[in-house]
Parts: sequence; structure tokens; C-alpha cells
Amino acid sequence: MKKLIVFDLDGTLAESKSSLDAEMAGLLNFLLGIVKVSVISGGNWSQFEKQVLANLSHDERLKNLSLLPTCGTKFYRYDSGWKILYSEDFTVEEKKRIVSSLKQAAKSPDVKPRKT
Repeated sequence: MKKLIVFDLDGTLAESKSSLDAEMAGLLNFLLGIVKVSVISGGNWSQFEKQVLANLSHDERLKNLSLLPTCGTKFYRYDSGWKILYSEDFTVEEKKRIVSSLKQAAKSPDVKPRKT
């Protein structure tokens, strides 16, 4: 038997940027009673709260659920409340360097955006 099942949120468990429908919420609640489940998405924590957690039963089954917002750069697990196990954030300097590089690349004559 599988020990962990991992799902992408948008386009897999739910329509993009939408909440789990009643059928999927029921299936996910059932699955959480059997095996550990992880859900990953590019969205942030608040998106998980609205799209996933608002539609699940708030009971012991949540201990089998791990949530990985922002493409897995953050990791949350439930243990009498949601706790963050790690967060891989850019430093202020890294953000500045990334934005500067993107701006410089966008000025290149080889880059011709169709729409900004």
C-alpha cells in the first residue's frame, strides 16, 4: 500500500483558483482517513485555506495532510494546529538582484513581449 499520495491543487484537485467541490472534498476526507496526503500549489497559504481547508473536516484526519504552498518552498503540517516546518524565502538582496536581472533582460532587443 502507498504511504503518501501527492496532488497538485490547481487543475488537479480543483479548477484553477477555485475551491474543492463537494465530491472532491469528500474523497479527500476519505483518503486522509487511510493514507498521508500532500497538496502542492504555486499559490500562497491563504489560497490553501480558502480552496482546501475550508472544505475539509476539521478532525484528526488533518494529521495526515501536508500542505506545500508557493511551489513547495513552504511546508505546513497539522498537529493541534497548522505549523510551518520550513520556508525557503529569498533575502531582500536576492529579490533586488532577481528584479534587476528581469528588468535588464526585458530591455534586450531579443525580448519582444506580446503583452505586458
